[in-house]
Amino acid sequence: MPAKAYSVTERVMSAYLMANIKSDVGAAELTGNIGVLAQNTEQKSRGFVNLAAADLVPTTRGDTYWDVLPSMNLSLRFPSDFVIRLAAAREIQRPRFEDMKVSLDYGYNTASGVITGTGGNPTLRPYRAWAADLNFEKYFGTKGYVSLQLFAKKLQSYVYRETEAFDYSGLPVVLPPGVVDPAGTITRPVNGKGGKLYGFEVAGTVPFDIVTPALEGFGLTGGVGYTKTSIKPGVGAAAEDLPDYSRWVANGTLFFEKWGFNARGSVRYRSSFVGQFVGFGGERELRRALSETIVDAQVGYDFQKGSALDGLSLFVQGQNLTDEPFVSVDTGASIQVRNYQSYGRRFMAGFNYRF
Repeated sequence: MPAKAYSVTERVMSAYLMANIKSDVGAAELTGNIGVLAQNTEQKSRGFVNLAAADLVPTTRGDTYWDVLPSMNLSLRFPSDFVIRLAAAREIQRPRFEDMKVSLDYGYNTASGVITGTGGNPTLRPYRAWAADLNFEKYFGTKGYVSLQLFAKKLQSYVYRETEAFDYSGLPVVLPPGVVDPAGTITRPVNGKGGKLYGFEVAGTVPFDIVTPALEGFGLTGGVGYTKTSIKPGVGAAAEDLPDYSRWVANGTLFFEKWGFNARGSVRYRSSFVGQFVGFGGERELRRALSETIVDAQVGYDFQKGSALDGLSLFVQGQNLTDEPFVSVDTGASIQVRNYQSYGRRFMAGFNYRF
């Protein structure tokens, strides 16, 4: 489809200043840095404006803008292997290239009586946010750690699709007899304002021998995270979740490693989320992905020093042992299944040799 033929180029010029910090605060050591990054971005898209039953119109459009991004990273380390980390910054994330395309597909809509079209937005700005993270970490020598992370983002700009007024003056358009109004509508990506993202994560690696020597070789690693998001895509629109963010995610691995033997069982969980999928004609559409739990396992043996097979490691793996499918449903009708993908269980065996 000619309206999907496009190119996007970006030219970014950056300048930054940074100062390192290192100081004693009582018995603790404070390290880190503060700085600021200034970026000038020139973006440009080349493509075609496509009118049904008319010629293609080569078009080039773009924009130039600045971003000033201050940041701070601090770590306070105590002699007891306890660390507090604080980070704050203004952040950006560039839009998808397809959202920045200049290509436009339009025509006169006999049902609505106006010109309607779809396309990209070559003047689209990045996602922008103020972000802060606060971490508390406790280390057990070189054996393990536990940590709590608190995070928050205040979204100043995000990208969503909106139908808005558009003037088609200067573009070729075939109108019915007696219709002369070039004003119409277009559905394309725009920058929204106002949103938030916040949550926490508890993570760690804990060898059980710190509790009792009888459990030497056993341990647990993993984490649990909670994320709450909210945006309002459009003036007066109801609050929605940001796409691709699950409210809850968790993973855990129970392991044993001793005498050359190693075994581990892992579980990964992700709660339901609104995802972005490729729909008809390659266009993205939102669907709700249902929660999923994936179970994996592995056993292996490493031949020890002094053995004739020293350096050889053998392993057997099993992935998705419960044959968990990936399922998505229509966002407006939870019983309407749009995707049902069953990947099956996978079993693998292999070896490594070090020399």
